[in-house]
Amino acid sequence: MLHCVVYKKKRHWPPEEFVSEIAYAKKQHGGRPDKRGQIVAAARKLFLENGYGATSMDAIADEANVSKRTVYSHFQNKENLFGALITVMCESMGGPRAALATDQPPEKVLTAYGRRILNIVLNPEALAVFRVVLSESPQFPEISQMFCSSGPDPMCAFLSGYLAELDAAGTLEIGDPKIAAEQFINMVKGPFFTSLLFGVGEPPSEAEAERALDQAVSIFLKGVQPAG
Repeated sequence: MLHCVVYKKKRHWPPEEFVSEIAYAKKQHGGRPDKRGQIVAAARKLFLENGYGATSMDAIADEANVSKRTVYSHFQNKENLFGALITVMCESMGGPRAALATDQPPEKVLTAYGRRILNIVLNPEALAVFRVVLSESPQFPEISQMFCSSGPDPMCAFLSGYLAELDAAGTLEIGDPKIAAEQFINMVKGPFFTSLLFGVGEPPSEAEAERALDQAVSIFLKGVQPAG
């Protein structure tokens, strides 16, 4: 079970530390910002303000205060830069590459991973990026492909690998690990994601999000218990 701190004021999910702007530009020795992070931060700002199609590599270079040559030395094209933005965003919010104690009981592991899913899919900035992908992918199908390969696919692959290990050990009866991973992810984000994506309703409170996550984990585990 999750242990929720009681607050006097209703707090929304995700927690405050995930709502603040992501620190894309890390500091190098001497306090100077990392050029790659600087470029990704500039791209994030322009993609969200102007959209993918209306943002040029020239504009990103100007916003990042670097030369166009510097931009291309880090990113082959705008598509690759958009993918880097998604990867950085997911990792900054505790995405699949962050350490996860998979030696814990499945309930604890799935709960911890479910929190990461919620941190991403309910984050206002992430929702804004999702909207860019939805609105512009018909004209630029490459961004939907890059989005999936940089965000949702790695998350699903990580969880799928973990579930496959549980299945092989006989701990759970998973069936198809990839399908099971997708089902779990959709169970976790399902109660809130769609309405927030389309701008209706409010973010869930911490208590609401945790209650829904507990239920998703419980229902999922009941469905994959070994027979007998």
